[in-house]
This record gives sequence, C-alpha cells and structure tokens, in this order.
Amino acid sequence: MLLQPTAQMGWDSISAIVARLLAAYPVYSILLSILSIIALSAGLVNIRLEPDIRKSFSPEDSDAGYETRVWLEYYGLDIYPERAFCIFTAKSENGSILQEEALKDIYTVDKRLSDAVGLRDGDGRKNCDPLCDLNSPFHLLANQTRKNNGTTSVFTYPDMPYSGLDIFLGLHFSNVDFNPPTHRISSRSLVLWYFSRSDTPEGKLAFKDAIDELFELSKNSSAFENVQFTIFSDQVANREMIRGAIEATTLMTIGFFLLLTQVIIVIKRLSTIKMTIYLVATSLLTPMAATIASFGAICWMGFPSFSIQCVTPFLVLGIGVDDAFILLHRWKHHIAITDGPRRLEQVIVDVGPSITITSLTNIIAFGIGFFTPTPQMSLFCLTASLALLLDYIFTYTILAPIVFLCNDPTYQSVPKDETISKADTWLAKYSRFVCSLKGRLVCICVLIGMYALTTYGVMTMRTTFEPAKAFPSNSKLVDSLSNIKPVFNTYFPITVIVNNPPNIRNDNEYNSFNNMMNRLEKVPGIRGDNRSLIFLPQYEKYDRFKNLVSSLLGDKYNRSYDNLPNWMDAIGNPPLVKYHIGEDNKTEVTSFRLTLLGKGMSEWAERARAMQHIRTVLREEKQFNATLFDCDSAILSIILTVGTDLIGSIAVTVVCMAIVCFVFIANFNAVAVITSIIASICYVLVGGLSLWGADLDPVIQVDVLLATGFSVDYTAHVAYNYFRARGSPQERVYSSLAEMAMPMCEAGLSTFLCMLPLIFVPTYAIVCFAKTVFLVVAIGLLHGLFILPVVLALFSRNSIDEKDGPPAAITFSTAADQPLVDKDLNAV
Repeated sequence: MLLQPTAQMGWDSISAIVARLLAAYPVYSILLSILSIIALSAGLVNIRLEPDIRKSFSPEDSDAGYETRVWLEYYGLDIYPERAFCIFTAKSENGSILQEEALKDIYTVDKRLSDAVGLRDGDGRKNCDPLCDLNSPFHLLANQTRKNNGTTSVFTYPDMPYSGLDIFLGLHFSNVDFNPPTHRISSRSLVLWYFSRSDTPEGKLAFKDAIDELFELSKNSSAFENVQFTIFSDQVANREMIRGAIEATTLMTIGFFLLLTQVIIVIKRLSTIKMTIYLVATSLLTPMAATIASFGAICWMGFPSFSIQCVTPFLVLGIGVDDAFILLHRWKHHIAITDGPRRLEQVIVDVGPSITITSLTNIIAFGIGFFTPTPQMSLFCLTASLALLLDYIFTYTILAPIVFLCNDPTYQSVPKDETISKADTWLAKYSRFVCSLKGRLVCICVLIGMYALTTYGVMTMRTTFEPAKAFPSNSKLVDSLSNIKPVFNTYFPITVIVNNPPNIRNDNEYNSFNNMMNRLEKVPGIRGDNRSLIFLPQYEKYDRFKNLVSSLLGDKYNRSYDNLPNWMDAIGNPPLVKYHIGEDNKTEVTSFRLTLLGKGMSEWAERARAMQHIRTVLREEKQFNATLFDCDSAILSIILTVGTDLIGSIAVTVVCMAIVCFVFIANFNAVAVITSIIASICYVLVGGLSLWGADLDPVIQVDVLLATGFSVDYTAHVAYNYFRARGSPQERVYSSLAEMAMPMCEAGLSTFLCMLPLIFVPTYAIVCFAKTVFLVVAIGLLHGLFILPVVLALFSRNSIDEKDGPPAAITFSTAADQPLVDKDLNAV
C-alpha cells in the first residue's frame, strides 16, 4: 500500500516529461509519426494472401504438418493435391442413384471432372496420378449394372467380389438398401472423389474451370431431372472464405459510419465547431493509420495474410477511439488552465497511466493470442497487437499534439448551475445506492443469477469444430458438408502409411503387426472384425494359390513378397504398396498404405478423439514407423486441447494484466480487485457465448482471449480513479464514476457500433467475434459501473483525507483550485 504514492509520482513524472516534449515540438512529432507510417506501410507491396485453407489451421511443424509430408512423400508429390468430392442424391424418395436415368446424369458430371484430372502433362503423367482410381469401385458396379440391363446386384455388401478381389463400395454409397436373398442393391446417395496434382498451370486451370462450372451448376436445383448434386473443393472453399470476408468488410463500412456519427456527436460536445472536424478526423485516422502500418509491418516480416484479418481495421478503430474520448474529456476538464503546455501536461499526467494500462493489456492479450496453434488466428492476433501498439504511440505523437494545436482560447464550456448540490444529482444518488446495504444485496442477487446461468452454459458447452463454420451459411459448400455426413457416419476412411513394413516371412514380425492391427481396430469409433482395408490378407490368398502345387507336394507354405509384382500387375498396380526387387531377386516392400474404417465420424470431436487414440497406438508400435493421415487433421489436432488451452491462455493473460496493473497502480488491494473482476468477466463471457449458441472451438478460444484484454478497459479506469480520489468511499465512488462513467459508456458504444454490422455476416467465425465483443461490452460495463464500485466501497470503509498522504496526481499552481471532478460531469 505504501508503494502507491511513490510509484504514482514516478509515472506522473514520466507523463509530464512526455507532455512537455509534445508541447515543445508538436509539428515534429506529427511529421515523424507520418514518416514512420509511410515506411511501415510500404511493406504492403509484398502482401501475400494465403490461398491454402489447410495452412490457416495448422502450422508446418505440427503433427498434422509432419503427417502430411509423410503422405506426400509416399505418393511422390511435391505439393498437396487439390481435392473435390461430388454428392449425388436421388430426387425421388423411392429412387436410386443406380438407376439408368440417374447414372446418365451422374456420368455427365463425372466425365467433366475426369477429363480435367485426366489431363496429361509434358511427361505424359495424368493430373490425377497416382490417385486416378478413387472412383473405380463405383465404375465397376455401374458397368456391371449396365451389362445386366439395369439390374443392380452384388453378392455381398459393402464388399463386391471382382476378379478374385473384394472391392470395397462403402466409401461411395450411403442410405443403402441391400437385399441378401436377391442380392439387389439400391442407394439414395453417391459420393465420387477427385484429386488433382495441379502442379502445372494447365492442369490447375483445367481443374479450376471444371470445378467452377460444376459449382455454378450445383446452384441450379433443376440442372438434372433425376439427381440433385453438390460439390466441395479446396478452391471453392478458399473462394467462399474470401467472399465471407468481403461481405464482412462491406457491412462493416456501415459500422464505420455509425461510429463516425457517434464520434462527431461526442467531440462536438467537447470542442468548438471549427475544431470538431480536425479532432474527428484525427480520432478516426490515427487507429486506421496504425492498422495500415501494422499490416505493412507483417508483410515486411514475410507473413501471409488470411481472410479473417479483414476485421482488424474496424476492431482497432472501435478500440482506438476510446483513448481519444478519454483524452478529449480530460482536455475539456482542465479548461481553466489557460497556458497550453501546462494544460497538456496536466491532461497527460491524469490520463497517461490509465490509457497505458488499458492499451498494454489489450496489446498483451492479443500478443498472447499470437501463440495459439491456429495460424490464421495467430496472425490475426499479431496484426491486431501491433496495430494497438502503434495506435497507443500515435495517440501521444499525433492525437495529443493536434488536440494541443487545435486549442481555442476563446472556447468556454457551457456553465452549469453551481447551486445544484451533488446530493441532488442522479450520479450522487447512484453512488449512495452502490455503497448502501440495498446496493450490496442487489449486487449479490445479480452475481448469483449471473453465475448460475454462466455455470449452466459452461457445463453444456460442446467441444467441437465444423468446417462449415469457416464459410458463409448461405454457401452451397455448407450443403455439401451436410450431405457427406451420412457417408462419414457409416464408413469413414483413415489412412495409415507403414514405412517399415513387417517381414511376412518372420512369424514374430507378422504376428506383431497383426497385434497392432487388432489394437487399432479396438480404438473407439473404428470398425473391428478385420474390417480395415489392407492388401496383406488378399495378397496372402494369392500367394497361397501360387504355392498351391508346392503345398500339395508336401512343402510347408512360407509367406513371402516374391509374388507381389505379379499380383500388383493383375490388379492394375494401384498405389497400395511400394516395393523393389533386391539383388538376390527377392521382392522387398519399402512401405504400404492401409485404411482404417471409422463409424459415427460426422461429429468432429469423435474424429479428433479417434485420431488421438490411433496416434498413441502407432507411437507405441514404433517398430513399424507408421503414420496416420487425415485430410482434416490440421483442424482435428486442436479440437481436443482447446479447453485446456483456453484455461491456460486466460490464466496467463490475467496474470499479465495483474502485473501491468500493479506496475501502474502499485496497490495490492486494487490489483486483487481488478484481477478478480477480469476473471469474473471472462467466466461470464464463456457461459454467455455458450448460451448464445457458440461451441468451444479454436475460434472461441481466441475470441475469449482477446476479450480478456478488453475487460481491463472496464475495470482499470474506475479502479485507478477510485484509488486516486480522496474522501469517504461514497465520495470516491462518485468521483471515479463522474470522471469515467461517460467516457466508458461512449467507448462501449463506439465498439458496439463498429462491430454491429458483423452480426449480419453469415459466417460463424466472424459472427462469433461480434457476439464476443457485444457480450464483453455489456458484461464489462455491468462489472465496471456496478459490481466493481460495490466491491471497492465494501472493502474500503475508511475515509482518506489529504493528510493521509500526498495526492496521487501531480497538481499545478494554476490548477490548484480545480476540483478533481468536473462540474460538467456532476450534472450529466
């Protein structure tokens, strides 16, 4: 407690020195800041938009990044191929996509895409190589149907015997009706898969043109008579994400004009008409210039830009004008100081620590967000953190000098009736209520009700993530992702690359491998009973057949890979196994691919848990050097840890907030109260988001982390001014609220108006961010203007007079007779 006056005098001295420099060289300060903005903004010439949706979710050094590299190496690919899938559904309720009329429609789409991915490069290699056979099971069944005059029959399902092999059909069909006695099969929906290397300009353009054409066709429900189809591709996904960002930016221009209107109204009350235009322009251009410079700095560092960063300018704008309101309110408060430099010095001394606390906490909160595992959220946080840092600096080096230069000595504020007693104002009545027993009881009831609802929301919050959340809700991609769910619920493919295959001649190695397979098939969500797709059982049948004569002659059968080349030739050499012939003419298998089949995997949280279990088994069976691969592992890898990551991030951020507050306030009681209020705001925010329909996912994790920084704005200002004030607890509550209630409400309103249009953006990630801002403004104002004053008054019963210690703020002889609270604010 004794640290407060000394520390406060130190910060006030620093603020006074900064103010004197700004008053002595205002023009130089402005020009130097503009040159800095130009230098940083020049980096925008190197701006690079990241088109790969996977890279926005997972960094290169993550498990998902490593697994992708192993998968690419297995297939001999340099870059990840572009993927697409088409989902066909019979229009008739009793119809089947295997009927001849439906097959004609399906083949129209399939031919268009097959021609695109079948384009050959200069080396004669197809664009789909080595994944050209993905739809072979469907083609085999369809051809068999046509040969049988439209009769669709198979001996078994989901495996279809063909040329001595079992062809798996389950990855193509859903809602299947299979009648064992007649062997007839029908299906309501079909999925066809396509991959394109797109590593040549011609191949990439051909695939893009086909996808764009079919995506537009899918929007027409009457395009085909017998089937309805939707299409999903990485190219369209990237484009739809950008479309959502453009829609958000367009709508946020409305928020800008709403904010502009509010800023004009507020500043008009605080200055002359002649100077309003300059102050309004500076208040808005300062955060905008800081944002532009921040993007330039990111480009200088070589980072890419993601679509979600489009909200950064408006976010910084909504936060940045808050400091302008506080600075201008304080400038008007000291209108009695006629000497400009002294007036600026007193203003900076008064508001400097308060603005610094809130700015630093926001900067730190966003800075901590940089360490989140999701690249797009990480860079969004870094950009915002840099922008807020620059805006904080420019508030001093641009806004304060312009306020100083725009000073009109002839301006006088509208006088208030000095006979009005404080006891007769609404603020004085509210202060009495806050400090009364009734106010404390109301506060307790509010907290009980709020925490009860919050706890219910937290306990019922789902931990999951859906890719559809990244796209506008009116996108056809959302339909595609919804239609694929029945397939994933029935049979979901999970690829495993085995880079150190077992020697099947060695019974111990082979048994050990089979033991690993048994463990994998016992993972929750994975189909057992040898349901996995692996070449070894079918190859072993072939190998036994080739050695049948020897066995009949009495020789013991010994497994080997020696017949593997012939077997691979017989089945068309699919990319199942990589092998070579050794010097002793023995076949050596270097790696192979197997596919585990999951069930109930439309729920991403279930997929994430299954993936984690599989990784655990593969790590324990390290002798086979097996690696999991899932196209969406970049997202799945962060779903399971989002809860603990959120708690950890909030804890680290709150500790950082407490340290910053203690450095400036140097009062243990104040810091304890502020920290408790911040924690309360964060807890209520998470529960409120859950009740508002949000899930616990990486988006919410970052949003809550950023809101932790916002929450300081609604606590530090009131607490800082409360501990500066003198008098009884009621007088100190009145003093702090009289100084900060209006600027806080104006700041909350500005942030609300700036983010308001985002609620109408049909993209989950952006809407969630808007919801977070709305809730933190409402919850923050409730805590800052009601709960915090009640707590402060409750734990500081004794009055503090001037004789108890030096005043926390430096005063000047010219302003010695100025009250701490402006008379204008008393009558607000």
